[in-house]
Amino acid sequence: MRYSDMNVLGDYCYISKGMCLFSEEGDFKKSDLLSDVKDAIHCREYVEGKNIEKYLVRKIRFVEYNTYRSPALLSRPTFPELYSTPKIIFNILGQMTGTYDDTGLMHNNSLNACVLWKDLHNIDNKSIQSSIKRYSKYSREELEKISEMVNIKYLLGVMNSKYADTLLINMRGGDYHIYPEHVRNIPIPVATEAQQLAIIKLVDEILFIKKTTPSANTQKKEAEIDALVYELYGVKEEDRK
Repeated sequence: MRYSDMNVLGDYCYISKGMCLFSEEGDFKKSDLLSDVKDAIHCREYVEGKNIEKYLVRKIRFVEYNTYRSPALLSRPTFPELYSTPKIIFNILGQMTGTYDDTGLMHNNSLNACVLWKDLHNIDNKSIQSSIKRYSKYSREELEKISEMVNIKYLLGVMNSKYADTLLINMRGGDYHIYPEHVRNIPIPVATEAQQLAIIKLVDEILFIKKTTPSANTQKKEAEIDALVYELYGVKEEDRK
């Protein structure tokens, strides 16, 4: 099998959908918890899949949190460190689109979060335990050690590349949804520090440009990342088209 010698994204990151913002009992729904304005109740910044593009968060709203109903009564509350830890967030529909967040953005299940295992070192809960038991051939300690080999922005560059999208399409088998198990199984090339830094530098430049000028065209820099990623996967020039 091609790339069978590579670790997959799930070996580097814990991957999970975000919160389900409604009550199982029907006492409240998502719209009851959101606001366009920050206040004492709607105190956490919040995004959805429709609010992000590659390397960009388009719109931020505010979600009710630390009240009697949120997160305690949410259908799927997840856990706080999923959001407070530096992470990649990916959409769950259509073409894979990801960006980086280290500001504590919360999100619902229209986005997948990817957090390096090493950054969850002191966090232990049933969700993490279940993920390792179901999806990994490694122990928790081994996963944390493997994740020390990569920078999360390197992973973002790889995952936003054209070739990673091709790999994902093959795994999805025509499914329009991008489930955590799809993202989890993307093979990730082992890269030297210099190879990672070359991609990280471009990712940082794109993130800065998009933050300061959201409408800016960064296709040239993204193409540079694509070229570096093709090299890491060993895709020859004649095969890239």
